[in-house]
Amino acid sequence: MDNNYHSEAENKFSEYLLSLGYTKDSILYEPAFFSNDGKNTYRPDFAIIDPEKKEYLAIIEIKSDRFAHSENTLNQLKRYKQAIGNEKIPLFLVTVSSLPNNPLPFSLYSVSDSGELVKSDFNLFPTFRALTAEQSAVRKNDIRQKKSQTMDIFQRVTWSLAVALLLIVIADIRFNFLTTERMALLGACVALIVIPFAQKFKGLGIEWEKVKNPNSEEP
Repeated sequence: MDNNYHSEAENKFSEYLLSLGYTKDSILYEPAFFSNDGKNTYRPDFAIIDPEKKEYLAIIEIKSDRFAHSENTLNQLKRYKQAIGNEKIPLFLVTVSSLPNNPLPFSLYSVSDSGELVKSDFNLFPTFRALTAEQSAVRKNDIRQKKSQTMDIFQRVTWSLAVALLLIVIADIRFNFLTTERMALLGACVALIVIPFAQKFKGLGIEWEKVKNPNSEEP
């Protein structure tokens, strides 16, 4: 057994990860995470990272199979997630089978979106490539959501300004004729309403172009 590991099970599982294409520098053994208040330190058995981006891809805990349905085990996994500060990171529980003739040395559980431990086929444990692809998809989805939220705020601001300008013009017209300046204000109102939906706008002294990320998959 490799002396770097505390148990034969951890040693065998690390070898299994290498067989799935995980590199040695992507496998962290007993990394330390601190709770939000800094009072507690958590050390999962394994953490998978992207060596290039230095991002955590998954957390793995090794237990005996008698702890598979323990509430303490589930809470332990959830505390790891809180300490890392990533609510979307995959959590896996790998249990060592106590059956003498079990064809697979391990059983696999994952924490579902609803926060429950769900048993899975151990042969379906994700490869390193699958984990990095999943993390990339999560990152793109987060960027897309933030972009959508920013555009919603921008739209509300521009429409509020348009309404304010329109009310000023209406109040002014009650006492005066429609002048060039007021026509310009009306045009600005129209521009503020149109801008959130336009890729490019130029006119009435206003120039706007929506910046497109060259790496974006959106049309």
